[in-house]
Amino acid sequence: MPRIKALHALAALVATASAESLRGSRPARGRRSLTDDSFIQTVKECGEADGLSGRIQFKLDKDYKDVKTGYAAAIAARVADEAGCGTKPKRLFRPAGKHEAKHVAAGLDLWYTMDCGADDEELDAHAASLRASEKVREFLAKGDHKGIAVFEPQIVHKALAVEKDAYRSLQTHYDAINLDGAWEITTGDPTVTVQVLDSGLDPDHPDLQKHLWRNEAECQGEAGVDDDNNGFIDDCHGYNHADDTGTDLLGDGSHGTHCSGTIAADNMNDGIGVAGVAGGDGTEDGQGNALTGVRLMTSVGFGSTRTAGFSEGLVYGADNGAQVSSNSWGYKVANAYNQAILDAIDYYNDAGGFVVFAAGNSNSGGCFYPACYGEDEFHGAIGVAA
Repeated sequence: MPRIKALHALAALVATASAESLRGSRPARGRRSLTDDSFIQTVKECGEADGLSGRIQFKLDKDYKDVKTGYAAAIAARVADEAGCGTKPKRLFRPAGKHEAKHVAAGLDLWYTMDCGADDEELDAHAASLRASEKVREFLAKGDHKGIAVFEPQIVHKALAVEKDAYRSLQTHYDAINLDGAWEITTGDPTVTVQVLDSGLDPDHPDLQKHLWRNEAECQGEAGVDDDNNGFIDDCHGYNHADDTGTDLLGDGSHGTHCSGTIAADNMNDGIGVAGVAGGDGTEDGQGNALTGVRLMTSVGFGSTRTAGFSEGLVYGADNGAQVSSNSWGYKVANAYNQAILDAIDYYNDAGGFVVFAAGNSNSGGCFYPACYGEDEFHGAIGVAA
């Protein structure tokens, strides 16, 4: 039943952003070869277009004998040394405590990442992008790839932003999709959690207070301690994966707050701000707690100090009970994708959740990932275009 309730929230969420669902109309993504010519050309094009972050990520081959016998960390160190970036690798998906067994089963523990220019203060964004491209292509040109399943540069994540009851009359797009009719069916179910993976959320915004997801063990726990053993500290309302903190969820800018408001701002003439698609009908329990409306889980990828953590953010949402993930970001170059992100989407789908991505604002018919990703009828993103 949670999946059916999530569908109600998802239907409203998709309706506000789109007249066209792209799912089912785009090509499936195959497992690419390490030496695939088209992939290597895409890496070159991304590097020249400032499309790479300056980080490299790779996944070890689960069937390689040394990986199977417990030497994954040693192999990762060897790969990093051969890549020539001069930095040490670390796991892309951190050890996840009570969720670690699921991560191992999905192969997420075999993903590693390393800096290859992103944190070099002497390199600007263009130079870091070129360096990552060069290092990846040099590594892939070598003959020995034993123990490696995937080796890729991290693609730059681009926010797809176009830059309320008090302003409900101005929300004419709601009338265009007959949202009032949808509200006759549901105004949002409080057992449904929608993750917003974006620039963060203003936790003090008066229109969102009643719909924040709560991780009670952390909200009631000890500061600086992973009270619920999920691998994250102080994640009461979500986590800032970019800046690696659970206490500052604002991140970089207001776009995440805007998206959260579209989903679950308080409804029914509370006199504040806008009306959310699934923000409830205004009923409370007498103690100020909303009885209707979805709950908002905040995950930050566009942080105040860096842009990072999107694949980990998706896995976090799946592990911690979100049924829908809302993502208004993508890549600059058509047909380019990171395997780590697609693996994270698959993991989310396998947990029973839906992952929604904006298709972009460039009026292009190109295949822009992650919105363009469709593996099979059970795995893929729901790409949405206006």
